[in-house]
Amino acid sequence: MAIVKMDKISLIGLQRDRNAIIDSLMRMGVVQIEDIDADNSENGLSDLITKSGDEEKVIQLDTQIEKIKAAIDYLSGFGTKKKGFFEAKRVVEKNELNEIIKNESDLWDIVENIDRLNEQLALLRSDENRLSNLIASLEPWENLRIPVEVTSTKYTIVAQGVVPVTADTEALENELAESAPQSYFERVNRDKDQSYISIIYHISCESAVSEILKKYGFSKVSFSGLTGTPAANIANARRQIAEIKEKRKDIQQKIREFAGSKDKLEVLHDYLEIQRDKVKVLSKMAKTDKTFILEGWLPAEKSSEVKSVISQNWECVLEIRPSQEGEDHPILLRNNPLVRPFEIITEMYSLPNSREVDPNAVMAPFYFLFFGMMVSDAGYGLVIALATGIILKKFKLQGMAHKMISLLFFGGISTFIWGALFGGWFGDVVSAVTSGKYTIPPIWFNPLDDPIRLLIWSFIFGALHIFAGMGLKAYMLIKDGKLLDVLFDIIPWYLVLIGLGMLAAGGFIAVIGKYMAIIGAGVLVLTQGRPEKNIIKRLFKGILSLYGVTGYLSDILSYSRLLALGLSTGVVATVINTMGTLFGFNIAGIIIFLVVFIIGTVFNIAINALGAYVHTSRLQYVEFFGKFYEGGGKGYEPFKIKTKYTNININDGRQSK
Repeated sequence: MAIVKMDKISLIGLQRDRNAIIDSLMRMGVVQIEDIDADNSENGLSDLITKSGDEEKVIQLDTQIEKIKAAIDYLSGFGTKKKGFFEAKRVVEKNELNEIIKNESDLWDIVENIDRLNEQLALLRSDENRLSNLIASLEPWENLRIPVEVTSTKYTIVAQGVVPVTADTEALENELAESAPQSYFERVNRDKDQSYISIIYHISCESAVSEILKKYGFSKVSFSGLTGTPAANIANARRQIAEIKEKRKDIQQKIREFAGSKDKLEVLHDYLEIQRDKVKVLSKMAKTDKTFILEGWLPAEKSSEVKSVISQNWECVLEIRPSQEGEDHPILLRNNPLVRPFEIITEMYSLPNSREVDPNAVMAPFYFLFFGMMVSDAGYGLVIALATGIILKKFKLQGMAHKMISLLFFGGISTFIWGALFGGWFGDVVSAVTSGKYTIPPIWFNPLDDPIRLLIWSFIFGALHIFAGMGLKAYMLIKDGKLLDVLFDIIPWYLVLIGLGMLAAGGFIAVIGKYMAIIGAGVLVLTQGRPEKNIIKRLFKGILSLYGVTGYLSDILSYSRLLALGLSTGVVATVINTMGTLFGFNIAGIIIFLVVFIIGTVFNIAINALGAYVHTSRLQYVEFFGKFYEGGGKGYEPFKIKTKYTNININDGRQSK
């Protein structure tokens, strides 16, 4: 249980030294700079200081960073080498960085060229979409032989339009022939929605034709801006699209020529991010005409180093003091390698606040235990452990990714152990392929044969988990000097719950358990209402407190999920093996078995590992943390070099992360 001790740093320096001091703090990467409230009247400085920072410069750098990122993203599509998902950032030495900064103007020319060419591509795509839409709208009319700009002659009217597909076009044609014999009707096309028709009629028939067309739901179609037949327009549009594609290829080839500069652009991007962060952090500081003020937090073990570097190089007023009791400070957890991966569970819930303890050392063994019980197949455990172990060995993962893969690695080991205890090796695959002649017996017992036994053990492990949470609560109360709260609020519940559990054992143990429960309940009745001055209210609240036993029993029942998920893994694995062996063990049957086995196993591992992760986390968050944990701590975020694409080596040997 390790929350790193933090020291508060306050610094008043000269404006002329500000940038150098900030550079030094960034290189050391251990100080979290806090926002100073210049309007806080309590410090008596509100009339003397103002906020530092340059928002316009930050916006300018953000804009430049986004432009370079857009160029990098575009060039990524032309690269032959694809970056692996877990591939580490490449290291950039200082001389390479200096060379790139020296030629920054050339790189900006490349960015501007890519931006300009990309705009041209956007225009070409817009034109291509317009032409494609034109073709789509004209294709139903492709058989129309009349130029679309012709809508009338001296004595006739020409109309193209559509009627619903439900309209009887033969009846429409016959009715036109009878009522307007000086007309010509043509069905040009038809699709699932409508019929496309063309009509030419003498102007003397206009009234009759209009009435008939209205009756059949005719809707006139306009071809404004076009000349010639639809077929000619379609051919012309296709020719233009072909030309656009050639132009696009030429432009893409020009952009491809810049692909070799992608690595340099990544370095420039990261360099500008560093500069942006330096400017951005100024907004957290305050200043006067000649000085600047900085406040923050750093790990206590780093205080002497920071004090030495600052004091030896600059004239300033520097104070570093330990955090005071009850003072909130950023949270940095430090645990041994076996516990560290499990920190991700706490971090996803909430970090402990500065007045609490780090629960990970106590939580980790239970998480390890429960994850393996829920998957509980030795073969699956081997697959999980080997896959995650290879990833950890091959790739230099950092941060949350490293913790998550390490957590799954430990989960795989736990799964292997529990699988061996329960006799699960890819379900019952050995028995399935040998028709029951051979099996791998469990070291302990098979849950499928004796689920009640597993349920009882699930409740036992759950009770121990809850007791551990109550123990942490007692530890925190003792740490705060509240011994009476431990005697009256924690120990009596231990007596009640353990006593009730002993009742199930029968005999002399049950007798002891009965008296333990009675004593614990009596203490609760007498003490849980102690804040009340009225003795009747005090006694009444004490009696009501016994209702809390239902909450504890409900929490213990929640651990039945250990049984449910553990059984589901074995049942699904057995079904997979049964399905795979349905076609016997001839050549075709073996092939089918392997396909079913591999696909089914991958699916079963994925779904049950996900279920184990979710439900084991839930047991920590609700049943365990609910007994003692408040959370609400803010993570330690030191001011340091942060980059997206590269690790930049700086002059003291450190690298950006």
